[in-house]
Amino acid sequence: MVSDFSRIYIGSLILILLIISYFLNLDYLILLLITLLAFYDLRKSKLIRNINDLFLSFLFLSIICLVGIKFNLINYINILFIVLIFIILLKKNFYQRYLFTITIIIFLFNFYEIINHDRELLYFIIFISFLNDTLAYIFGNLIKGPLILPSISPKKTISGTLISFLATFAVIYILSYPLYLSIILSISLFIGDIFFSFVKRTNNLKDFSNILKGHGGVLDRLDSMFFFTIIISYHL
Repeated sequence: MVSDFSRIYIGSLILILLIISYFLNLDYLILLLITLLAFYDLRKSKLIRNINDLFLSFLFLSIICLVGIKFNLINYINILFIVLIFIILLKKNFYQRYLFTITIIIFLFNFYEIINHDRELLYFIIFISFLNDTLAYIFGNLIKGPLILPSISPKKTISGTLISFLATFAVIYILSYPLYLSIILSISLFIGDIFFSFVKRTNNLKDFSNILKGHGGVLDRLDSMFFFTIIISYHL
């Protein structure tokens, strides 16, 4: 019960912060905060283990940003992202934490690219992710039923996943996205969530951190946006 209250309380504060950011044009401040907290999660979860890891991560982030902006190579960088994802899925070894950190950097870079193109898209991504996670949580707890992938995500039910998929698909399609893209984007919310759960399980983590009481860390809240953001960026 206390956990549920913490989840609702923190979720409400995050929502209020995002609404304030939207109306006061604090987009880059919010992205900077997300970036810093994402690296905090990586450090807290020991996916980044020392100052050298942190330095190399920020160096890679800087190079990615400079190269992507200078030569407009965002789609090629995203191809690298997909390649790294497959390596992570196939190679559960010591280097997985480095590869995952690089994918997080590319993911964050796409956020900055999107906001440079159209700030409304940033809040659209956050809204859809918030809607997906909230509906999956509410209906998963209300209806319960069988779990969809218990070995990877021990709390994700088929009922919550299905309802959240249908709802997000309807919203995306109503907002004039093509049918095929609406389906892909809605599925990507689930895949992002499962991928982050996979990384946590292979690294014996429950959450990336506990900075957001009841929610885990910032990365635990960004999971469903992970592939969604890449796909949106690719279609800009």
